[in-house]
Amino acid sequence: MININYIIILNDLVIRLFKDNFKYKKYNMNKNSTIFNTFKLLLPFIWPRSRKDLKIRVVFAGLSMILAKVASVYTPLILGNAVDSLNELSSGINLLLYVPIAIIISYGLVRIASFAFNEIRDALFSKVSQNAIRRVSLKVFKHLHFLSLDFHLSRQTGGLNRYIDRGTKGIDFLLRYVLFNVVPTFVELVLVIIILLTLYGLQYAIITFVTISIYVFLTFTITQWRLQFRKDMNAADNAASTKMIDSLLNFETVKYFNNEHHEFKRLDESLEKYENAANKNRTSLSLLNISQTFVIMIGITLMLVLTVFGIQNKTITVGGFVVINAYMLQLYQPLNFLGTIYREIRQSLVDMENMFNLLKEKNNIDDSGSEHLKNNNAEIIFNNIFFGYENKRTIIKNISFSIPEGKSLAIVGPTGAGKSTISKLLFRFYDPDSGEILINKKNIKKYKQNSLRQMIGVVPQDTVLFNDTIFYNISYGLIDSSEEDVINAAKIAGIHDFIESIPNKYNTIVGERGLKLSGGEKQRVAIARAVLKNPSILFFDEATSALDTNTEKEINKNLNKISQGKTTLIIAHRLSTVSNADKIIVIDKGNIIEEGDHSSLLNKNGLYALMWNKQKHEN
Repeated sequence: MININYIIILNDLVIRLFKDNFKYKKYNMNKNSTIFNTFKLLLPFIWPRSRKDLKIRVVFAGLSMILAKVASVYTPLILGNAVDSLNELSSGINLLLYVPIAIIISYGLVRIASFAFNEIRDALFSKVSQNAIRRVSLKVFKHLHFLSLDFHLSRQTGGLNRYIDRGTKGIDFLLRYVLFNVVPTFVELVLVIIILLTLYGLQYAIITFVTISIYVFLTFTITQWRLQFRKDMNAADNAASTKMIDSLLNFETVKYFNNEHHEFKRLDESLEKYENAANKNRTSLSLLNISQTFVIMIGITLMLVLTVFGIQNKTITVGGFVVINAYMLQLYQPLNFLGTIYREIRQSLVDMENMFNLLKEKNNIDDSGSEHLKNNNAEIIFNNIFFGYENKRTIIKNISFSIPEGKSLAIVGPTGAGKSTISKLLFRFYDPDSGEILINKKNIKKYKQNSLRQMIGVVPQDTVLFNDTIFYNISYGLIDSSEEDVINAAKIAGIHDFIESIPNKYNTIVGERGLKLSGGEKQRVAIARAVLKNPSILFFDEATSALDTNTEKEINKNLNKISQGKTTLIIAHRLSTVSNADKIIVIDKGNIIEEGDHSSLLNKNGLYALMWNKQKHEN
């Protein structure tokens, strides 16, 4: 039976070639612009200004490429001379025996030279291409880290990883094959046509030119049409990867609700889409390969038939027949490879498109400030702050408060009141819609973000750890800290004894996102990390929410100790955590409704007193 995919793609191809010819040309021009922009972006990495060693490698790789092509073009001519010299052996003169032997040896040496120069070219350019891949990957990685929190909250981690992975592979392909295969192949084609025209006549050059032109046109047209199948494959692959990683990251949630089969079904839907697109891609590839072989073999056959008549008329020798056949076979290999390269180029551009689009993403938080904060004294002022994640939903409504240098302020209130949003504003993950945040009498927009964040130590509500050792996760607060400093921070956080009680101690791997540790243990690691940073501003966002009552009391004693002399902002739901704060403000629905110290707020019998009494009875 005829594969139904062949019928579908043949019908689609006919429509593409005849009905949408105009549209194709316009689209192709746009893609050429994409190719140009891609190489424009890659040029500084291929020819880096500060790396003379890499420039020298590029030059010598180019020289090796030229020598390889010269040897390749000259090889069939030597082979033809060797064949013609064999006719002289019938004369019986022994001296003539050495002529074909010498030519044959020359033929072997030239073939070896052609192969050797190609390998030398690849070896020289390998360091250039790998350096370019490393620098581009690092550039994308840096750019992602400089994007706003808003981007990272809406990203799909699995798809993002695939974009970068396929994009870097696309760079490797473009650098290795386009520079040293596509361009040289076309140069070789021109040289072969000139040789055929000079030695054997116009008709051979015309057949070669027409055959190559039809071959190239057919290859480019069908490959351009097949591009959509590759896009469909990438989209399905990204979706499958995203669903797979997202499901594995939420492994416990899947188990809690017995939704394994639901996850299997979701993944299978994307895998099925990938399967269908992959089948169309492979079937259309078979069609392309058959078409290419048909065109090139007609060209070769016509050339050899003409050569037979030329030998009969004594206008071409048997050696000429060998030369023409060798040239056509020699051209057939790079032409066939050219089709593969062109397909891969188009596919690589598709793969790189998503990665380069990441570089176009803009950080919506401006970092044009030029001043630097010193990590010592700090006074914080929130002045008439309004903020909402969406235009129609305001989270923070005209909030104003101040934290004098070395004092502590606690923010409490019901869930969803806007407490954690304040931490994001202070850290400049977002900018307020109106109002200003001041540190040491200056708007934080005037400070460099790195300088601002350097002086703030944060213990977040949801602690996520690296899949590394406990020692690494604590030392992350201040990279390259000494072992003594890390252990001291762990003691202050109340986790040292626990670490010493487990087999691998500080070398214990905490697992993905720290899942091998309990919630309380993760939070104590986060506290130790903040302690190690030793900032002038401490920010605790529900810092003891995952701890039992006894541990909470111990941690609070340590927190009070390390907070002495530091400006401290505490966000808490459990009021026992904040009872010793110098000042407490109560937020409800984005507004400050009460403020004062613990005693004064209890005497007001307002929301704070209501929450305190409720939690007291619960305990």
